[in-house]
Amino acid sequence: MQNIFAKTTFMQGVLNINKAPPDEGCEFVLAGRSNAGKSSALNCLAKNKKLARTSKTPGRTTEINFFKVTDEIKLVDLPGYGFSKMSLDKKKNLDILLDNYFSLRQSLRAAIIFMDIRHPLKNSDIQMMEFCNRHGVPFISVLTKSDKVSSSGISKATKDIEEKLDSQSVIVTSSKNDEGFDKLSKKIIKFLE
Repeated sequence: MQNIFAKTTFMQGVLNINKAPPDEGCEFVLAGRSNAGKSSALNCLAKNKKLARTSKTPGRTTEINFFKVTDEIKLVDLPGYGFSKMSLDKKKNLDILLDNYFSLRQSLRAAIIFMDIRHPLKNSDIQMMEFCNRHGVPFISVLTKSDKVSSSGISKATKDIEEKLDSQSVIVTSSKNDEGFDKLSKKIIKFLE
């Protein structure tokens, strides 16, 4: 299968939804805690290690970053949530930005929620899922960093989450081993059919 994400390029980062690229085609939001490995996952999906900047300091991104996959498809990288050292003002602005994005973007098809397999379903992840449900946006649950746990650990985490999410299937990935990204691509492409 041809990788449609292979030509993904950075478009722009915005702090105001009115400055976002035109609201057309299909958009997929990438969400996750500040240290869930979202940037590495984006780089693996696109097979380009330099596409999204990865940082040792969680919470560096404060903008919504738009990436062009094709003329029809965009990936939209949200700032990581969780324990970033963000001022209350910045956090408030970010909440408004996210709310505006989810309320106003007609092209939003689904959210992809990345969780570290060792610490899945934290309160902030559950809040993000509830936020998606409130806005009627379907989400794909992705467990990252599977190379950090044993195969029995992977099975246990997957089973636990699928039970808690009412048997919604979970995709397991590892940026280190490039695992699970074909499965994730296929899942995203399903939303385009």
